[in-house]
Amino acid sequence: MKKVLLTFILSVTALIATAQNGITDVLAAGVGAATLYTESYITPAAEAFTYNQAAGWYNDSRALDQWKFKVQIRANGTFSPDEERSFVLDPAQYEALIQESYDERNIFGADVTVTFQDGTQRPRRVATALGTNDPDEFLVVNTQLDLFGVEEEFEIQLAQGLGNAGLDLVPSAFLQAGVGLGFGLEAKVRYTPEIEVDEARIQLLGGGLQWQLSEVLDPEDKLPLEFSVLAAYTRIDALYDFEDGDLIEGTNQRLESDTNSYVFSAIVGTDYKVLNFYGGLNYVTGNTQTDVLGTYRASTTFSGFTLSQTFVDPISVESSVSSLVGTVGTKLSLGFFEISADYTLGAYDTATAALNFKF
Repeated sequence: MKKVLLTFILSVTALIATAQNGITDVLAAGVGAATLYTESYITPAAEAFTYNQAAGWYNDSRALDQWKFKVQIRANGTFSPDEERSFVLDPAQYEALIQESYDERNIFGADVTVTFQDGTQRPRRVATALGTNDPDEFLVVNTQLDLFGVEEEFEIQLAQGLGNAGLDLVPSAFLQAGVGLGFGLEAKVRYTPEIEVDEARIQLLGGGLQWQLSEVLDPEDKLPLEFSVLAAYTRIDALYDFEDGDLIEGTNQRLESDTNSYVFSAIVGTDYKVLNFYGGLNYVTGNTQTDVLGTYRASTTFSGFTLSQTFVDPISVESSVSSLVGTVGTKLSLGFFEISADYTLGAYDTATAALNFKF
């Protein structure tokens, strides 16, 4: 559990830290370009985290008996489709946004050209927060001021993703507990305490309710099957404090990301003492809000004179998901100790494993 939890925390930290470099570098070229890049870069990871937190809420179609308890150590791993590990970046699109930013700043006569480092403007795929750039990718922003006959050029290194850290999935780990309430109801909670690693802080909290419907659907208990429904909610709060002025001058610079994940499930499973199988159809919906907050002062120098612009809380990006996914799994019960594993198929597949202790 400790190793998986550490991997979860470090992956989030690595993700936000690499995002910091790319996003704040692009911010120096203007809010429009930075917002477009942030949305393209962050969205696949935000969606993966939403599906990740919707998984693992059940490993049995039966609810606990009244006042019975279950404590679980759970680990989820969400796999991203290949197409979500990169996105197509068109330098001409960024050129238009940066040109617009310069025009709004009254930099008259500025002629902006944006290319990749090799001098081409042909669109190409670059890493999202789930992928990797191999080799590193750069945008080159060239600005000519015809009015003054001067030229300025700077490079923007595009951010790497989790793939660059050797991670092919989005991991998570948490404690989950359930208690039987009677009448076929079981209340569930999941929790990871607020953990701080370097400049990053993260916390996970969720709750759910499962209702066993067997008395309604099979009142005479003729089938070796049990049926239930479940509704659950999980929230992840993450914050990364930038080193003020490390990449772009400013104060109170930070990135905040909040993920809200909801799942509604119909579950069916066998009713045996030792080995059981279960499956479910799940409707997953949720959203992630990512904000780049603080004060940022971008400066552009042309042959000895400097033009500056200050941005306050410059970027806010929201992504959402909504789809059906299916789960199949199995559980081995050895008295008070249980082992379970399942796999959820959907837009982002998720594997789940758990150690359970029943009291």
